[in-house]
Amino acid sequence: MLILDANVLSARNRDRVGLATKNMFPLFQIVIAGMLALALAGCSRHPEREAIETDANGYFCQQCRAKILTDRKVFLEKCPKCKADALVEVVGYRCAHDHHLTLRPKVSGPEGAAVCEQCGAQLDHALVQPHRDDLLAWGATKAVP
Repeated sequence: MLILDANVLSARNRDRVGLATKNMFPLFQIVIAGMLALALAGCSRHPEREAIETDANGYFCQQCRAKILTDRKVFLEKCPKCKADALVEVVGYRCAHDHHLTLRPKVSGPEGAAVCEQCGAQLDHALVQPHRDDLLAWGATKAVP
């Protein structure tokens, strides 16, 4: 067993202990650099994640045509204005040509094909979740359930 007291170590053992600690320093630097790189990579923003995450929910009532906004943890089943079961979730479509965000009710089938409000281009594979500011600019009012 190697004793690390400097007074007891022989000259030969001191060199061996000093050599081991000198060789460990670059390895320590590599480990710290790797941990820092992983931490920074985990903190970056991903555009694909932003497309599905939102801070609000938007709804459109098909009966009274109300545009409604709620907090992201609040989900509505009935329209708070007319009390009808005619709410449809609002989704956004980002145009690849002019980067305009078109908000509209989520509808499936051929009538659900989205077209850019500005340039008229078909919006295929451009679905994004609208954020609170987008919904307010669209004209939605905040609902309190």
